[in-house]
Amino acid sequence: MTALPSAPSALPLPAKPRPRSLLAAAGALACLALGGPPPAQAELSVDHLQASQRAGTKLVDIDYDLSGATSPVTVGLQISSDSGRSWRVSANSLSGSIGKNIPAGTGRRITWDAGADWDQQYSPQVRFLVSAEESNQSAAPAGMVRVTGGALPADSWAGVQRVDSYFMGKYEVQWSEWQSVRNWAVAHGYSLGVGAGRGTAYPVTDVNWYDVLKWCNARSEQEGLAPVYTVTGAPYRTGDAVPDVSSSAKGYRLPSEKEWEFAARGGVLTHGYTYSGSNDINAVAWYDGNSGGAIHTVGTKLANELDLFDMSGNAWEWCFDVYSGAARVLLGGSWGYSASFCRAAYWGGDWPDDRSGHLGLRALRSAVFAGESADVSVYTGARFQVVEGSFTWHEAKADAEARGGR
Repeated sequence: MTALPSAPSALPLPAKPRPRSLLAAAGALACLALGGPPPAQAELSVDHLQASQRAGTKLVDIDYDLSGATSPVTVGLQISSDSGRSWRVSANSLSGSIGKNIPAGTGRRITWDAGADWDQQYSPQVRFLVSAEESNQSAAPAGMVRVTGGALPADSWAGVQRVDSYFMGKYEVQWSEWQSVRNWAVAHGYSLGVGAGRGTAYPVTDVNWYDVLKWCNARSEQEGLAPVYTVTGAPYRTGDAVPDVSSSAKGYRLPSEKEWEFAARGGVLTHGYTYSGSNDINAVAWYDGNSGGAIHTVGTKLANELDLFDMSGNAWEWCFDVYSGAARVLLGGSWGYSASFCRAAYWGGDWPDDRSGHLGLRALRSAVFAGESADVSVYTGARFQVVEGSFTWHEAKADAEARGGR
């Protein structure tokens, strides 16, 4: 793949409007999926996910086991309609073992009213992610800030989305940090780009999406944490691959697009600023109007509401999510781009193999641990009837239409 141009005047892939699910056009159907293996870690975990639809209704029961908690935890639910590539299905009409003060135990149940939240939809690839967070967990690891969970506002490109708590690097990963971890990584079987930096306290740049995933894994292993990214069950250490993501691993990782935007907007402390921490871009960001044509040391502008620096400007920051096709989400703008790209709500992307003096990263660690599901079928059409067996999209749609569904 040919990398995008890296000159300051070149733009990353253009922002696009909030994607509309192709599933909405199908109407009359919904397909949900569950039943994956338990997380590998023996600490706080959510496992043994099962789901079943109550006959003659649009209610879905989601059963799970919660273990490793020494006190009641906060449990959340996210729903994907595309096999976990994004988590955008509304999950508001919930009851049962969901929310705060859920004790550990087996056979916990969440009931989702699919008819209220996602009626007249269909997908053969819907998944559930049941998450658990210890209520007494508050201290952030060194160099990180705790971002308390909440929700993106309605004016986000993604719409209102639940965001669980996590720990986020206070600064963009610096050149000195990158070198230290990379030196360890190369000595322990990793292959990843060299990167570049103007000095020890400057953001590392010239790193592609594959580089930063492997760097996060190396930092995790160096600190004795379980790596987040795996390929065929082993830690992702070499090559250019789209790895699997362990939802129970406690190591370092990239943010999701919604985690990044939520933090850039100031999380639950947001003041609704255009840029991360201010409506005055010069107060919080290095961009093409004030950078003098060069990147700057981290933390030299004002922090945002969460005490995070340089979320707007200085270096673009990779996210894990798909932008379009093979491209990956890239957020925050940089020293060589205009103010419009530095908005907290801006959404852009770049090819995963691109490296330039504008591309860097910020590391996260999860504060919430989850179990993710696999696939089964449920039907929630205008005239409701459970669909048995395995159906293609066309077969299910034809079945719904034959019963009068739209």
